[in-house]
Amino acid sequence: MHRPPLTVLCAAVSALLSALTFAQSSVTLYGLIDVGVRYQRNKDASLTTVGDGAFTGSRWGIRGTEDLGGGLKTIFSLESGFDPSTGVLQQANASPTDGSAAAPAGRAFGREAYVGLESSQLGQVTLGRQYTLAHALSNRFQPLPNPNLGAVNMFSGHQVTRQDNMVRYTKNFGSVGLHAAYTFSEGNGRGRALGVSYSAAPLELVAFYQEVNNAAGTSTRRLSGAGGSYAIGQSAKLFLGYMKRDDKGASTQENDIVNLGFNYTVPSMPSMPLVPLVLTVSYGQDRQTQVNPGTKKTAYVAASYLLSKRTDIYAELDHNRLSGKYPQPSFMTTRSATVGTTIGLRHRF
Repeated sequence: MHRPPLTVLCAAVSALLSALTFAQSSVTLYGLIDVGVRYQRNKDASLTTVGDGAFTGSRWGIRGTEDLGGGLKTIFSLESGFDPSTGVLQQANASPTDGSAAAPAGRAFGREAYVGLESSQLGQVTLGRQYTLAHALSNRFQPLPNPNLGAVNMFSGHQVTRQDNMVRYTKNFGSVGLHAAYTFSEGNGRGRALGVSYSAAPLELVAFYQEVNNAAGTSTRRLSGAGGSYAIGQSAKLFLGYMKRDDKGASTQENDIVNLGFNYTVPSMPSMPLVPLVLTVSYGQDRQTQVNPGTKKTAYVAASYLLSKRTDIYAELDHNRLSGKYPQPSFMTTRSATVGTTIGLRHRF
């Protein structure tokens, strides 16, 4: 028995529409596992630990897009952070503060959880838990973008990495990008930020201003920063960044942070088409005034060797020294100068 022509036509159209819909939408499961063994010592004690990576925090996530036509598409991202040495969730905080609600046991999707629209003409707007502009833009003036290890990170402890209830907007005009963000307070504190970026090889520049209120609304953290990078040929890149923190209200604190860095990528050879080795050198200084005046100086060298496109091994050596009344960081067991080294393995999927 033959099918009626109309039935056959409807089936063909339905199959075609299903194929087109599938082609215009995509969902990706991805992740990164970074584990390091760290040894550090000072004149008083030594400590050996296994933990989340020095360069990048471990995570898994789902991201996707749907093409809506006319240059418009839907985007989303759900990203969960975890400590691979224990399996516990990350991004925990005991009480609401600085734009984040309380999550004492960590967050299912603490790194990111947003949905948005992206237009080739109008720009991109996203809503949900997201990175602050200070964090996203300061990534661009560091040789290791806001590294995970406190002993080598100069900026993350000041800038507030992520906030809940955020609306972010980005629009690129050729080589110039405009960025804005607003965090609505739902008992977690309010935030607002503006930024600008410029990218035209070999130069990249960024500048930003950000304000964050604590949950009680009794103090405001103001952050301003600027910096960039300059590529020297195909293998080398210089980085320079500055950020100022100014807390007013219930607490008063001022910090001036400057960081200088250099990356060198060892050129690949015909027998080794992958770029196998990246070398990094960095020096930073954090000068605190008003409350507990003093200075923290941080220097490190690092090397990352690619075993494949998705797996690398790395090592870093760092030195931290405090002066004056600068508060003792959590990674230091005493106030005496500390030397540490980490050897890690990182895999992306």
